[in-house]
Amino acid sequence: MNAETSVYDYSARVRRARALMNSHDMDAIVVTAGPDMIYFTGYTAYEGGWPIWLSAFVLTANAEPVLIISEMHRAIYEAKGSSWVQDVRAYMDGEDPRGLLSEVFVELGVLDGCLGVRDDMWFGDSTLLQAALPDVKLVSAGKLLGELRMIKDDDEIKHLRLANDYSAAGYQQARESIQVGRSEYEVALEIAGAMMASGSTKIGVGGHFRSCSHRTFQAGDPVDVDLSGQHNSYNSDTARMVFVGQPSGEVERMYRITLEAYEATLEKIRPGVCVADIHHVCAGYMAKHGYEQVWKVGHGVGLGPVHEAPLLEAGSELVLEPGMVFTVDPGCFMTGGYKDLPIHIEDNILVTSDGAVSISSYTLDMVVV
Repeated sequence: MNAETSVYDYSARVRRARALMNSHDMDAIVVTAGPDMIYFTGYTAYEGGWPIWLSAFVLTANAEPVLIISEMHRAIYEAKGSSWVQDVRAYMDGEDPRGLLSEVFVELGVLDGCLGVRDDMWFGDSTLLQAALPDVKLVSAGKLLGELRMIKDDDEIKHLRLANDYSAAGYQQARESIQVGRSEYEVALEIAGAMMASGSTKIGVGGHFRSCSHRTFQAGDPVDVDLSGQHNSYNSDTARMVFVGQPSGEVERMYRITLEAYEATLEKIRPGVCVADIHHVCAGYMAKHGYEQVWKVGHGVGLGPVHEAPLLEAGSELVLEPGMVFTVDPGCFMTGGYKDLPIHIEDNILVTSDGAVSISSYTLDMVVV
């Protein structure tokens, strides 16, 4: 049995989704492989859309949900103990699943109306659905799925705290491993090993280590260490800077202003505040001191390995609620010989009933090795 299936109240998630489907005038939703499938079932097929695979969790207003996957994925599903979803339909690799899709939707009584899908659904999946269900209109379920997943319950918060602890182990290792003369790939392996040894189920080593080589660290190098730990499929997303040797006065100032921007932003976070205001506080602080932040200040963390709701960016009208967990990521790009390298701090923040707390457990002090 997958670890996830023993933790969450999936029936409650389905009830919430059905209530939102009703308020969004959707007759059904189709969730493809990835974080949303895990959210609803505790299981996911391998990601990658049609024509490689069609993998779909189908939820309607009243009928039992159906999981459509390849025979290979069904074998994996059953070997792992499956999940709470009992109605699993499968097709062989190479077989066109349009007939199976049509059959399922006929049984579910959805022959027309609106079918909600992810905004970033694979093009092949969307064309396959439209071909199999010509009288059904595909509509965006992005807002619905965002509303479902962006408020975390106590178990989800516990998993995110542990994921952050695994990242902290990686930062401690980075502090020990990054030295003049050490190669990038050796250090990356040691950081990944420390995270895995502490409990992470994913090797999430990025930033400077997004692409590793035999290049050795040199005095004066600023190193962006961007780590993502994982616990029970929940992912942290954090970043710290490590400086090889004492940085210049200007770089020290950039780091200090970035830290001050982080602190000013954290003070602003509380329920009822518009997320766009959070972004403007951070970007405005950086601009006031002569630096330009060219990315949004934050994004949600959770089951997604990439950005998810809420997005803390200019133009958003979303307001903060208790239980949201997202990054706060102030910073700017350096000039000179490191034009593609940011100086930044990235923490994971939990919105509480009256404010916010960081759940990232590694120091924000400047680290010089």
